[in-house]
Amino acid sequence: MQNYFSIQLLRVVKSSLWLTSNKIPRTMRLFILFLICSMSFVHATDVFAQKVEISIDIHNQTVEKVLKEIEKQSGFGFFFNNKHVNLKRMVSVSVDKSDIFKVLDEIFEGTNVKYSVLDKKIILSTEMTSKQQQTVRVSGRVTDVNGEPVIGASVVEKGTTNGIITNLEGEFFLSVSSEKAVVEISYIGYQTQELKVVSGKPLSVTMKEDTRALEEVVVVGYGSQKKVNVIGSIAAVDSKKLESRTAPSVSNMLTGQLSGVTITQSSGNPGQDQGTIRVRGVGSFGATPDPLVLVDGLPGSLNDLNPADIESISILKDASSAAIYGSRAANGVVLVKTKGGQKGKVTVSYNGYVGFNQATELPEMCDSWEYAELYNKAMGKEVYTAEEIQKYKDGSDPYNYPNEHYLDKLLGNKGLQTGHELTVNGGNDKTQYMVSFGYVKQNGLMKHNHYDRYNGRVNLTTELAKNLTLTTRLGGVVSKRSEPSTPGGMDSAGFKAFSSNALRFPGLWATKLEDGSYGLGPKVLGTPLAWLDSGSFYDENFDKFRSNVELAFTPVKGLTLKAIGGYNYTGQQIRHYRSAMEITGGKKLGPSSLSDTMYKTVYKTFQALADYNVKFSKNDLSVLVGYTWEDESQRTVGGSRLNFPSDEVPYLNAGGADGQTNSGGGYDWAIMSVFGRLTYNYDQRYLFETTMRYDGSSRFPTDNKFGFFPSVAAGWRLSEEQFFKEAESLSFIDNLKLKASYGILGNNNIGNYPYQSTYALGKAMNYVFGGVYTQGAAVTTYVDPTLKWEKTRTTDVGIETAFWKNKLTFNAAYFYRKTTDILYKPSASYSSIFGLALSQVNTGSLENKGWEFEIGHQNKVGEFSYHVNGNFSIIKNKVISLGVGDVEQKSGMIGNGSNLFLGYPMNMFYGYKTDGVFLTDEEVKEWHDQSKIAPNSKAGDLRYVDISGDGKVDEADKAYLGSKIPQYTFGLGLGAEYKGFDFNILLQGVAKVKGQLTNYAGYAFFQEGNIQKWQAEETWTNNQSNRYPKYPRLEVMSNAGSNNTLGSDFWILDASYLKVRNIQLGYTLPKHITQKFGSSNLRFYISLDNPFSISGYRKGWDPEINTDGSYYPILSTYTFGLTLKF
Repeated sequence: MQNYFSIQLLRVVKSSLWLTSNKIPRTMRLFILFLICSMSFVHATDVFAQKVEISIDIHNQTVEKVLKEIEKQSGFGFFFNNKHVNLKRMVSVSVDKSDIFKVLDEIFEGTNVKYSVLDKKIILSTEMTSKQQQTVRVSGRVTDVNGEPVIGASVVEKGTTNGIITNLEGEFFLSVSSEKAVVEISYIGYQTQELKVVSGKPLSVTMKEDTRALEEVVVVGYGSQKKVNVIGSIAAVDSKKLESRTAPSVSNMLTGQLSGVTITQSSGNPGQDQGTIRVRGVGSFGATPDPLVLVDGLPGSLNDLNPADIESISILKDASSAAIYGSRAANGVVLVKTKGGQKGKVTVSYNGYVGFNQATELPEMCDSWEYAELYNKAMGKEVYTAEEIQKYKDGSDPYNYPNEHYLDKLLGNKGLQTGHELTVNGGNDKTQYMVSFGYVKQNGLMKHNHYDRYNGRVNLTTELAKNLTLTTRLGGVVSKRSEPSTPGGMDSAGFKAFSSNALRFPGLWATKLEDGSYGLGPKVLGTPLAWLDSGSFYDENFDKFRSNVELAFTPVKGLTLKAIGGYNYTGQQIRHYRSAMEITGGKKLGPSSLSDTMYKTVYKTFQALADYNVKFSKNDLSVLVGYTWEDESQRTVGGSRLNFPSDEVPYLNAGGADGQTNSGGGYDWAIMSVFGRLTYNYDQRYLFETTMRYDGSSRFPTDNKFGFFPSVAAGWRLSEEQFFKEAESLSFIDNLKLKASYGILGNNNIGNYPYQSTYALGKAMNYVFGGVYTQGAAVTTYVDPTLKWEKTRTTDVGIETAFWKNKLTFNAAYFYRKTTDILYKPSASYSSIFGLALSQVNTGSLENKGWEFEIGHQNKVGEFSYHVNGNFSIIKNKVISLGVGDVEQKSGMIGNGSNLFLGYPMNMFYGYKTDGVFLTDEEVKEWHDQSKIAPNSKAGDLRYVDISGDGKVDEADKAYLGSKIPQYTFGLGLGAEYKGFDFNILLQGVAKVKGQLTNYAGYAFFQEGNIQKWQAEETWTNNQSNRYPKYPRLEVMSNAGSNNTLGSDFWILDASYLKVRNIQLGYTLPKHITQKFGSSNLRFYISLDNPFSISGYRKGWDPEINTDGSYYPILSTYTFGLTLKF
């Protein structure tokens, strides 16, 4: 039976993968094949042992001789300790064509010798028992409801590790500690059973199917549904999957675990390292393409949640599941449900970890003496003398001829990361509660760079009266993010100026001089390492309070009425102080300054719901209707001052009055909605659902304030048809469901009141009236007074399957999303009538289409259990129209001339194609005329391709060079458990995606900046004939770049990657140990986040990052932790 499972597994997966084999990267196909083969191998070992038949007829011989005879006939080998197994004991055995297990049972009957199978080895061991303990021999047979033997079922003496698995006939033989022992029998897909031992009486066990898979529910909009009956496309994770990660940001925990969901992390800065979530592609180039995030039904953020508070996360991907959120659902909906209380005794859970962070990748910069030599080469003359270069090299004068490595000292450090989560859970029949506290601290790679977050939550459910329940959810977050800033007098402020200048500045200037003063640096502004000590800072503080009160009343059976009130408060303060830092010679870099801005945001909502469910005969009908009102307001006040007397008093009242400024502002918006959903299924076979929502938003003009967003879906569970159940050849299929949906979703993430005209103030508007120079105001932008919703029409078709008692699951879906009326502002376009710039108008359209695949497998073999979960998505994005922005470029392509073109993906690269470099100056004359875009080209410069064929290279030869949006995304999670040990690994990757490194990150000597090792090693030189070097000839360039830095495919990189996102190894102590100090569970673990990746990107750079040098590297995290439960 087990072998049959493996063969069928291979057949099903093979046929599924064949459908898209031409679209899946080769490396991934090989990896999946390896995985499947490994899964099949795991099944084979015990089954092989059970199928090997031997015949022995030995009388009054030693155990040793019998074991040798078994080895001879079976091919298995024995491993044991001679002190534990009496080889000289005399035994008699007579069997004919029996399996090994029966022979061993007969040999060691009456002893405490146990055996287990590992590969083709049989390990003999002993069970230690006290002299007072009398062993009891238990035997029995395990079958399913049809009377068929259950092979490989786990039979364990409860509370111990003493156990065995059933043989080919479903039989087992086990010695237990006493007649009071309880035997626990379990198998994947069946309910676990417990039986009391009856001495001398064989046990007969009939395993019942585990229907929990059929009863599993998922969170949907304003409720929950049985997973098997859900028609919409919903990706979900539960708390168990989140427990294997220690990332402070929940969005990063989801990476690689959900099909159709792309999560990209572009920074490792503590407090700003959250991932960007895109559901089934990028849905707009006008409005914000972020999904709607709801925490217990109220708008929130994934990234300030305590992971220990989360019960489940559901992502609604299609119109059927998301239409109930109407005008805000076009880019998907993320539903977070927090944990509630539970009946029974109080339980206390704690999870704590400590570890460190470090950069996943850092570019290696040249030493100062290498820089000087290469600079001379790039300039074609001696700028640095041989004597100076030698001084840089030997370090004889480190203050005047240093060898600084600013980037390594700035970002090559390790930062502490620690977290603590404490949860108290309990209640009785009337009241259940959950109280939690969380704390996270992340130290960054630079000094004065850290993030601290405190979470608190109380969830309380109380039965006020019969059929009347009050649920209160209260949550609070206090966080502080700090990072260093540049001192006054510099053009750029903030931490990104540190990384960009650490990349830019060659290590020719000492941070500190011999007298202890800070050096001048290359621009008489000091160095990035000196700025860390300037006392300048950027602090961002948040105080958030979230409340949600729900009153539920059930007047009659099946009808639930709910009234929900919500209130969210967010207080934010940003303080940015820049000191008047002093460097050598008493030079001050600039006046000190402080800006202090405070924001107060209040969100309020009221929701009324009526949910009616009725079942009659084989019909199941559910009707939900509701009303919501939401209001949000924000107020802002701020001020700034200059010339502070001391860095010790960075408060506004300490600054000078000259040059002071003040600011203020605010906004208000509201939305009112009615919605409904009808769900029907007949006999769990035929499924139907329709949803509608009618939204009214203050963000739109009067004639377009309201929008209607409907959806319809249908499903068919073939596996519930009688003909299907009666077909013996299909008995291995537990679930087979076909489904389809269609609907319209909206996007109102357009800002507040973009249809209203605003007046601009400034000198250009001033005028002289009666000889008096008077302040003026004018409308400078023409706005469209008829703005309306962006709309996305979504079609979804899918199949869901489960096989062999849900050991194997496979799901696939095809989707098509077309977004119209996209808000788009044509660049540099003016009304020929009014002479005004055009604002956003509803003019664009695009599409996202693709496939999603999910595969899952779980199994248990004896005490070893494992699971595999994989997902693979193909997402193709294409711009259909820019409307008034449809401008034909000289290349013949229609678009905005930058990153949006009809027929191509968004966020594309547009530029020239190249064909290596010129090897000689003579080749330049023989090549197509490229003087218009790259005049005075010479040997070592890029050769630009004449695509149009007119003999010259100009704007007409630009082409599509790739997109930043990945076409393929995939993830793979593997896990196993054995005797208290657990292991999990998560892999994630993307393919067919492009990236780019520009300016200081990509070009050597940019603005007379530094040079990376790979650039020095891979550059073209005069004495080589390499037509296709990785870097053209070296040259010193200004911020305008050079002939070689034009937008071209030479600089567009393959940003595909495969990352090990997480590895975690844990060990749970046996209960008989933890119970001694009152604990029900104690687990230790080691966790590694982002420890390893494979890509073809530039050396030292993470492929998730596209940058000009102003960046913060993504971090690897190594932690040790423990979970404790009482």
